[in-house]
Amino acid sequence: MLCVLLAAGEGGKRMAPLTATRPKVMLPVANRPMIEHLICAVRDAGIDTFIIVVGFREKEIRDYFGDGEKWGGSQFAIRSREPRAAPVTPSGQQRDW
Repeated sequence: MLCVLLAAGEGGKRMAPLTATRPKVMLPVANRPMIEHLICAVRDAGIDTFIIVVGFREKEIRDYFGDGEKWGGSQFAIRSREPRAAPVTPSGQQRDW
């Protein structure tokens, strides 16, 4: 099974100053980043393929998770979102603003 985690936030303005040096998903909860708790929970539910969509401070997330071997994912990818991607309409066609 596949799990896609959306971690592509802007900059965590509402959580400042906590997000001044790290993305929201990397804020610690019980000594681990929030997103790690999520990955472990879905892994324990039997999901073995992960895609993390990142944006702001992507390097910190990539550096922490590496290839995902530590979390038991058979496939583990981190994808950057396109910062200026055209929105998609409900009909599935891209809108050009």
